[in-house]
Amino acid sequence: MKSQKESTMSVHHKKPRSAGISVLVYDRPLHPELISADIRRARAVGEFDVNIWLLNNGGHMLAITGPHTVCELCCFPNKSLPERGLLERIPCKGDKLYDVALGETHHYYLAINEEHVTDTLFENSVAELLRIAEEQNGVVSHRKNELGETVGLSVVVTQLHRRAVHIEGFHLLNDAHVLVRTQSVVEPTG
Repeated sequence: MKSQKESTMSVHHKKPRSAGISVLVYDRPLHPELISADIRRARAVGEFDVNIWLLNNGGHMLAITGPHTVCELCCFPNKSLPERGLLERIPCKGDKLYDVALGETHHYYLAINEEHVTDTLFENSVAELLRIAEEQNGVVSHRKNELGETVGLSVVVTQLHRRAVHIEGFHLLNDAHVLVRTQSVVEPTG
């Protein structure tokens, strides 16, 4: 007969691995040569110019310039990224909030959400994100394999609400079965 200690089983539940994406926030624009991008689009949104780059392997870089500058880089970090001007490095694991004053007149807010998705939810998310991009004139990078299956989808949409710039980024990554959503707001403090 086994003792109680021998018969007790230890069960470990393995959590899905994180996609490894982080958001790096800078107080200055980064040079586009630091990233490998599929698509670039520039937009004037209120008092700000918003430059959007969608990265080859999922993620985005936003350079929001106007009275103040903030650069948001959502990517798989590497050692070639500069430390100069880096305000914060935030891993996209779970739900995160970040905010910082941009001088005395503006504020930058960032909300990050990472969600692990099933195969069915992944396919539904592809259709929903493409619909959102079409309705809101979003920037889209849709990466497919040789069979035509989605391996990654990135969508960034920008809007002006009153005097605040709202930017949403969605990054759906098939290999990690994860959806990373970023919501950024730059608004006057007064």
